[in-house]
Amino acid sequence: MDTYESDGWVRCSCCGSDIPDDAEHNVDFGTVPNPHDNGFGMCVECGGDKKAEGHTEADVKRRLGWAGRTFYEARFEVLAKNLNPNNAAKFAALPYAKKVVIVAQLVEKGAMI
Repeated sequence: MDTYESDGWVRCSCCGSDIPDDAEHNVDFGTVPNPHDNGFGMCVECGGDKKAEGHTEADVKRRLGWAGRTFYEARFEVLAKNLNPNNAAKFAALPYAKKVVIVAQLVEKGAMI
C-alpha cells in the first residue's frame, strides 16, 4: 500500500514514542511508499533533523539522528580494528563528519555493510 491514514499521530518505529504525523515531527512524513507499517513513522531524534545546519560534531549527530549515529559509530570500531596501527591512529584523529563520510563511501562501494 502506498498511502496510509492516521489519526494525526504515529508511533516512532525506532524508539516507540508517539509523535504528531506531520513534516516537523515525522521524518518520513509524506514518503511514498511509506517505509513503515501503517500507524508508524520515525521521530526526529531517531531519524535525524535534516534541517540542522553546521559541521560541528553535534550538528552532524543531530542531522543523523540516533539511528544514523548508531549505524556509523558501530562501523568506526570495525574499520579501525582492520587498519594498521598508523592508519588506525589517523582515523581516530579525524573529525566525526569525516569518519561518517569514509564509512558511507565504504558502504556505497560494497567494501563494508
